[in-house]
Amino acid sequence: MTATEQCILLVDDDAAITEGLSYSLEAAGRKIVICSDVDAAEVALSHFPVTHLVTDVQFTGDFGFEGLHFLGRVRTVAPQCRVVLMTGQATDALRRAAIANGASAVLAKPFSTAEIEAIIGRPESTVPSEIIRIPSIDDILAGDHLCAKFQPIVRLTPDGISTVAFEALMRVRGSWLPGGPAMLFEYAQRRGKLAELNILAMTRSFEEATTLPTNAAIFINIDPLTFTTPRLASTLFEVAARSGVALDRVVLEITERSGFVDDKIAGAAFDALREAGVRFALDDHGSAYSHLSQINRIRPSFIKISNTFGTGFEQDETKERIVRHTLALARDFGCETILEGIESGETVRAAVDAGVPLAQGFHFSRARAASHWGQPAA
Repeated sequence: MTATEQCILLVDDDAAITEGLSYSLEAAGRKIVICSDVDAAEVALSHFPVTHLVTDVQFTGDFGFEGLHFLGRVRTVAPQCRVVLMTGQATDALRRAAIANGASAVLAKPFSTAEIEAIIGRPESTVPSEIIRIPSIDDILAGDHLCAKFQPIVRLTPDGISTVAFEALMRVRGSWLPGGPAMLFEYAQRRGKLAELNILAMTRSFEEATTLPTNAAIFINIDPLTFTTPRLASTLFEVAARSGVALDRVVLEITERSGFVDDKIAGAAFDALREAGVRFALDDHGSAYSHLSQINRIRPSFIKISNTFGTGFEQDETKERIVRHTLALARDFGCETILEGIESGETVRAAVDAGVPLAQGFHFSRARAASHWGQPAA
């Protein structure tokens, strides 16, 4: 984005205001991003090159002046961003507080397009305009925004490779999340909806896995926090049965987005799922030794080494040591290791030489729709 282009972030929980304002401000050289809450705005601020923020002061709920409190964080993330505060309570005290917190201007509702244009200026660009609407987390959970793609996990032997499993990877329909699924899960975590989003992602994975080879396992990412909701096990059993997926094919890959929670509900969920035949993988990121207590608790069948350490590990002494030490640890606990991030034949050969049993990465395939894999596993 050039200096003559603008990226305007509009934040208001009144859709009529953001819609009307976006259309009145639409012009060549402008990208307009619409959010309905401050949490979505904070995530958007980290992923879009925001030049101007136009935000309400007060949002629905008992949050006080969220828009005003947001300004301090805007100054940290995007100090060059010009901020316009909208309010229906334009008192002198609020104006002073807004300016003190970094706002460029305060506009009393209702205001005219000419008033806000005078503050933000017109871009000098012929780049086509674009309006991007980020749905609220409730709309996401109730809608059809998520779909699953599946990436193969292969077994490595000196004689060749064979596909033994697929990892379900979430994809977001539309172009409203430049940061991809990670941006969406960050938003859900901020809104306290991470467990609900994980359950929805799991449900989509089962629904779309029906055409996968029936002799291949299915890895599904689950955040540790999700194990604290009683819905996890019951929903998994229900959607697996509805989709015709045998439970002994299911591997829950426990991610590291939130910390592990030690409570009775989580313990009961692990026990119920394990007794039903569900297996677990620990998404390790190369730090298995910090998770020794969790390995004992979860009893994973697989430990994954992330692509941070897997990609080109044979060319980096530190990465190679991490891979070899994790392999040894996994063997001691009776687990198989999956090395992620394989992008070349050289890394495949090094993995075989190191004794890596399972691997995953672009060298074998990118994630594709389940229908692409609708044939018996090799």
